[in-house]
Amino acid sequence: MNISYIIAGEDALDCALAMDKLFHLFHVRTLMLGGGGILNWSFLQEGLCDEISLVIAAAADGTAKMPALFSDAGGFAENKALSLRLLGIEEKQGGCLWLRYKVMLAGK
Repeated sequence: MNISYIIAGEDALDCALAMDKLFHLFHVRTLMLGGGGILNWSFLQEGLCDEISLVIAAAADGTAKMPALFSDAGGFAENKALSLRLLGIEEKQGGCLWLRYKVMLAGK
């Protein structure tokens, strides 16, 4: 079917190795990470995300099992505090907000 793939890690995803392979094998310089909370947090913790783009919809859901934007995998990744610097806010159709943040190390 001519579908490209990479293997990055023996027992768990090695985010840095995945990014290295994407760059060297497929010349990917910019990547949108659209994963779940654990994948998002893992890439952030390894310093592999430079920006967070977040759209807040004008809706609410109080479901207890609603997935988190960032989530620790329970010991798979070190938890380092991060700070975010606001880059921009845009109001979108239907009252949605598009927020863009630069990812910074805590205290910077």
